[in-house]
Amino acid sequence: MHLNERAPAKVNLSLLVGPRDEHGYHELFTVFAPVDVYDELEFELEARLSAGRSCELRVACPAISGEANLTAQALRALERHTGWAFDGLVEVAKGIPVGAGLGGGSADAAMALRAGARVLEEAGGPVLSDTVLRMLARTLGADVAFFLDSRPAIGRGIGELLEPLSLPSLDLVLVFLEHHLSTAKVYRAFDALRQPEGKVDFAARAAAAEARWLALADAMTEGTLAAGEIVAALAGLLENDLEEASFGLFPPLIAAKQALFDEGASGCLMSGSGPTLYGVCESRATAAELCRRVQRRGLNARVARAGRLGDNPVLS
Repeated sequence: MHLNERAPAKVNLSLLVGPRDEHGYHELFTVFAPVDVYDELEFELEARLSAGRSCELRVACPAISGEANLTAQALRALERHTGWAFDGLVEVAKGIPVGAGLGGGSADAAMALRAGARVLEEAGGPVLSDTVLRMLARTLGADVAFFLDSRPAIGRGIGELLEPLSLPSLDLVLVFLEHHLSTAKVYRAFDALRQPEGKVDFAARAAAAEARWLALADAMTEGTLAAGEIVAALAGLLENDLEEASFGLFPPLIAAKQALFDEGASGCLMSGSGPTLYGVCESRATAAELCRRVQRRGLNARVARAGRLGDNPVLS
């Protein structure tokens, strides 16, 4: 079966980091929004009941190839769950920078789960429910489940417990820095900088943040805010607990974020553990102008759209 698919990136509009759970993972409150920056995945796959038969699955990617790639791991998870095996090739063309806080590997894994499920069904194999795919996604990474249905969402737990959130399309300027920040290293730096927060205190902080985002969604639904007011209100909600740690590990982030503010962004934030930054703008035209200005400062920037993608309503 031949499939060509696009996997979108994401930004975190909010990322609050709480105490560790019994498995050592930090509890999170986050707001995910998909972004129109894509990896392209080409699947040439067949599936058959394993029964001890040898099948050859290959994943080719310029960043990470073979079994180390999350795309391969997603298909292997499907094999273990179903007892079927895949034979063929998956080629991943990277449009999402690696290690940039944009979730490229997780997006690819989610697309592989969706594509693999289609191949299994077409071959007469088991039909996998969304519940099963979400369960498998959680074994691959905290944000893989989000990419199974890339709509704006609130994430709880370690990011895998999702609730859809009504948000507009947002015009952004993404700033890419040629530096890889290890997520594990950023979290270690975060732990060293912050005093431990109790579960009760974090729950209260997360609940307050959620209430603010839900109030914004309600105001949009009720039509009580104009487009520019929505952007201003949303910009005021941007927060990322990991910024201090990431900025300490890679100080050029400080100047890059300031450049976005200086050149007119309504709000700026780092996505995930970084180092990608983004500026929120009132319109596509404003974003294009901001992009030109920060590029003149020597930054690698591009205009993007986050939130409602495709044919959904937009602000600009």
